[in-house]
Amino acid sequence: MNTKASRKPYSDPFDARSDEDFEREVLDALDRGTTKISLRVPNDLLGRTRQAAERRGVPYQALIKVLIDQGVRRLERVATGSARRHR
Repeated sequence: MNTKASRKPYSDPFDARSDEDFEREVLDALDRGTTKISLRVPNDLLGRTRQAAERRGVPYQALIKVLIDQGVRRLERVATGSARRHR
């Protein structure tokens, strides 16, 4: 029988950020150089993302960029912290 690996509870990286800080990051993301990619996402996730962007008054693709950036930064922090503990 296959079992899923246990996961830590999800912690939203934006919980500690104010709406103003978050929106500033979204607007800053619009100013950065970009590379076009193709990405398949579930329809409901894209719909929810578009709704979240609309509520914030930003383009949904800019919101996606910020979410990816923050997720990768969080992973990098975790990896850096893990590397320090293993020394």
